[in-house]
Amino acid sequence: MMPKIIHPVRIFLYKRVHTEIDNELGPTGVIKFDEPIELYGQVKYTNFESLVPVGEGNDPLNSGHIVFYPEDFSGAVGDELELEDSSRLIITEIRPAAHYHGKYYHLHVFFTRKRTQ
Repeated sequence: MMPKIIHPVRIFLYKRVHTEIDNELGPTGVIKFDEPIELYGQVKYTNFESLVPVGEGNDPLNSGHIVFYPEDFSGAVGDELELEDSSRLIITEIRPAAHYHGKYYHLHVFFTRKRTQ
């Protein structure tokens, strides 16, 4: 029996395609993304809207993880997620979870909020 995801929300996955490269200067640091993929997952915040002091002032930081079914999720570390009511989130780690009889039934995708520029 597969464990269920509780209260799934709509999430958009932006897969990183490549970094833009200038013929003379090399990598420019501009990252290109594919069209968003619509997914559903269970969001769990571990650090929500805490203030992180930076040089330009306080920057609210969100971090946590989202639970997905492995067959639905096709992202990688460095790709970006977007919740309907939130800014972009960067994937920092992916871990298998919900192990039963040697198989995992969930993925925990850890994220942190993309800092403002």
